[in-house]
Amino acid sequence: MSDNKNALLRLDNRKLHPAQSPRSIIWGKGPLRGKLLRLSRDKVVQKVENLLLKSPTVNNIAHDTNIRMKSHRASIIIVGTGVGGLAAAKTYLELDPEADVLLLEKRSGLGGVWAEENCYDGLKTNNLRGTYEFTDFPLHDGYGVKEGEHIPGLVLYKYMTDFAVKFDIFRRIRFSVNIRTIEKLDKGGWELVGEDGAADEKPVPVSYRCEKLIMCTGLASTPNPVSYSGRESFGKPVLNHGQLKVEAHEVASDPNVKSVTIVGASKTGYDAVQLMASRGKKVTWVIRESGGGGVWMSPPWVKMGPFTLQLEHVATMRFFTWFSPCVWGEYDGYSWVRRFLHGTWLGQTMVHRLWEKIRMDTVNFNGYRKNEAIAQLEPYESLFWSARVGVLNYPGNIHDYVTSGQVQIIKKDISHLSKNGTINFSDGTSHQTDALIAITGWKLSPNIQYKPDGIEASLGIPTENMSSEEQAFWGHLDKEAEHEILQKFPYLSRPPKNVIPYKQKVSPYRLYRGMASPGLTSRSDNSIVFIKMVHSTANIIIAETQALWAFAYLNNMIDIPKDRVYKETALSSCYGKLRYPCGFSAWYPEFVYDTVPYADMLLRDLGVCSRRKQSATQEVFSGYTIQDYKGINREWAEKRRCYEGKKVI
Repeated sequence: MSDNKNALLRLDNRKLHPAQSPRSIIWGKGPLRGKLLRLSRDKVVQKVENLLLKSPTVNNIAHDTNIRMKSHRASIIIVGTGVGGLAAAKTYLELDPEADVLLLEKRSGLGGVWAEENCYDGLKTNNLRGTYEFTDFPLHDGYGVKEGEHIPGLVLYKYMTDFAVKFDIFRRIRFSVNIRTIEKLDKGGWELVGEDGAADEKPVPVSYRCEKLIMCTGLASTPNPVSYSGRESFGKPVLNHGQLKVEAHEVASDPNVKSVTIVGASKTGYDAVQLMASRGKKVTWVIRESGGGGVWMSPPWVKMGPFTLQLEHVATMRFFTWFSPCVWGEYDGYSWVRRFLHGTWLGQTMVHRLWEKIRMDTVNFNGYRKNEAIAQLEPYESLFWSARVGVLNYPGNIHDYVTSGQVQIIKKDISHLSKNGTINFSDGTSHQTDALIAITGWKLSPNIQYKPDGIEASLGIPTENMSSEEQAFWGHLDKEAEHEILQKFPYLSRPPKNVIPYKQKVSPYRLYRGMASPGLTSRSDNSIVFIKMVHSTANIIIAETQALWAFAYLNNMIDIPKDRVYKETALSSCYGKLRYPCGFSAWYPEFVYDTVPYADMLLRDLGVCSRRKQSATQEVFSGYTIQDYKGINREWAEKRRCYEGKKVI
């Protein structure tokens, strides 16, 4: 750190903490010597800043560098204001109302993937109303969404903004702050350095220091770029899925664009096809021959025996979760059922038949084998092996565009692009288009550089720079974990042939309980957590249970067996790779069918009751919703013998 920056930090550290009382007293030193201020907080901060700016030291630094590094402090900093960040802030402030909490958001608005700038035309939740809302803030009729309807993206953005205002979170957010580096300090705490582009045309360098850090940047923050060669001579719009809000809307509205080519059959790929086809465009839908194929698409309501059930409730029904082999399944208290289903020949036969029934029901509903036009949309393998599941939340049947011929599906690999909008395929054929939209996926490696160099492996986040010792260490743990998992779940030793073919240059996420740094946790350093670095259809359940666990962890209120931290972390990481080889669990956690036992595990760590239904029958056969977890913060706080009007810590 430069002398100039140190000088600024020393000066700026005299500012009033945002969490101090409205009427505060500051005794100054140096340029502030003899100043006793008894003013409102905002006026105190303003006067202190004015005095600092008059300091010869600051003026000399500003003159030398032209741009002054703005420095700030807070006890707790949360990076990201999506579902995870908002849940973390609300939980922290509920349990410690006087906490000095600051949130940093790189966008100009909150919401994460549901930020206004991401809400392209037609974007909706996979979830129906009632399953994507916070426990203490129901999404009511005033938002214009009826029971049984999917929530439009812009409505969810408005709802999340209202939530932030209601729980005193919004005023604590600093927007347009792009963090570039995060450094663990020798004397404890963290320093975040980046750029603040909120008020100035040119971003201003800024730094933040904190004691506790909560990272909520999510898995879907930066799309991969379109990397086809020949793009510069293509002569037509080339977009990725991060541009569906503005640029793709312009393409859809342009009468001169008659044909659009869309690459990728993920849920976002379906959305892009729906957007263009509904605007009358002729769509060529390219599914890479060497790729992972199409995603499973399900109706929002499914049949289970004589019952028609909401899809989200099936995935969170204890009875159904038993049919998914899970390394933390024993935390639900029904380990004997799981041992029978996954440890015996008869049980494994029952598991196989159930998943094949679900597969064929989905195939028949979508008509994959009834019409050649849409046959190539059928995923390669059973839903059992994949967490890549989307919901058909469109106004009509999207497959009608395919069967009518307006949308044509091609299963080929793209070789390169060339002049006049020509797409060249690896088999030597070509196709002309007026625009190209590629669903490129999301960058797995963090956009933020962590310091000191090499700390990523200890933190448990993806890195390309693991030392040979670290690789050997985790290689040994992974080998032991895989052996234990396959011994317990022999069905997983027979994976399908068509697994995800993608390779990553980086290591996978390796977080204890899906949140905590294994390296720091094993050394009793509970100063950083990662929330919602998980793919799931039950996002709010995960966000709120993780937020409570994170609060307890950061305040050293969880008993963690240090000798098992690395082993438990390896088990979770390897489990994903073996459980969902047709998904992306080799790199990050996917909990589509395992959300409830995961929440059970976190609540049991906290000493909070995990069986939250009113009867044994409901406990087994009624799907869990977010409202079943209402009150977990209070329950945990009461167990700590402090809650009403008091700080827990």
